Amino acid sequence: MTAEATTTGTPYALRQAEVLDARRVSPAVVRVTLGGPDLGDLPHAAPDGYLKLFFPRGRGDVPELPEVPADGDIGRWYRSYLAMPDAVRPPMRTYTLRRRRDHPGGVEIDVDLVLHGDGPGSTWARDAAAGDRVAFTGPYGLYAPRDEHDAVLLVGDETAVPAMGAIVEALPAGTRAEIIASVSSAAETVSFPTTGAVETSWVHGGPSLLDVLRQAELPGERPYVWLAGEAGVVRDLRRHLIRERGVDKRDIQFCGYWRRGKSEDQAAAEALAAAERGEEPAE
Repeated sequence: MTAEATTTGTPYALRQAEVLDARRVSPAVVRVTLGGPDLGDLPHAAPDGYLKLFFPRGRGDVPELPEVPADGDIGRWYRSYLAMPDAVRPPMRTYTLRRRRDHPGGVEIDVDLVLHGDGPGSTWARDAAAGDRVAFTGPYGLYAPRDEHDAVLLVGDETAVPAMGAIVEALPAGTRAEIIASVSSAAETVSFPTTGAVETSWVHGGPSLLDVLRQAELPGERPYVWLAGEAGVVRDLRRHLIRERGVDKRDIQFCGYWRRGKSEDQAAAEALAAAERGEEPAE
């Protein structure tokens, strides 16, 4: 059950995009369609491919960012970005590339933005309109089941639901999969067109994701596990699966999409500083 992806351009290129459409797909999710000439060589990624979106400081502005070095050193570019004064640095947030459409006139992509608090991404998304501009790098994909995996388990909060949808919609016919997703209310539950054999458990207004996972029967004999959402919750889910359920670490892909009490800019700057000090990421 190996996932394959082909690439045309590089995900590390800094691209400008224009909003072609913006609409609510649920009370807490805005789907923004992006296009423009910079998307012409946009690489393909795994189904959970994500973008680093950079938002303008003012409505109608174009995000002003450092030039990517000629040698493509994205790490050096990112340090230049972080060194920009807070008052002018375009805020960055990470979102799933929900769908893409390739046609003779170019590439269009849909990005689902969860209205999660009052951060810059949510604030921008609430009023997004055709003609608005953003910049981005990506997509970068993590989802990579192997042939020995006979099922898929996806667990995460509402920020992970767009990626879950993209994953199950890309499943090979008949692939067994289970979704356990925490959302803010019943109004945020959605259905995904898929040829896979998918079961979904929506969690809201009661038990935690960890409580539900503890009671769940894992699909298949050796499932590929994908975890995403708040970093602390993802850590606890992973520890439970490894320590209490005997799941091999190599069978788990995990990603902290956000961190309680910290903006993505703060968390990313801390992670970069730790990496430069040679510190290993926390388990």
